[in-house]
Amino acid sequence: MNDSEADSPPALREVLGLLTRARELLDEESARADQIGRVAVHLIDCVVDVSNLLAEDPDLDTARAALGSARSAVVAATCAVRHTHDRVKTATA
Repeated sequence: MNDSEADSPPALREVLGLLTRARELLDEESARADQIGRVAVHLIDCVVDVSNLLAEDPDLDTARAALGSARSAVVAATCAVRHTHDRVKTATA
């Protein structure tokens, strides 16, 4: 748990703890992870970053930084889904 997690409200600490554990589990599988698995790790990182940012300093600049992180996560997830869809389509053709 990092310092910002320790300073967060109890509910946020619990959620961040669950996300941290999920990320650790995905990291353990990273050697075998496909693109979707790597994107899942990236999405968890983005959620943790956004949560920490907003817990530390909930102002307009922080909200904009959080939005940038969310956009990054959406782009990564969209690319992974497209890649996986194309791979499955090619394999079944």
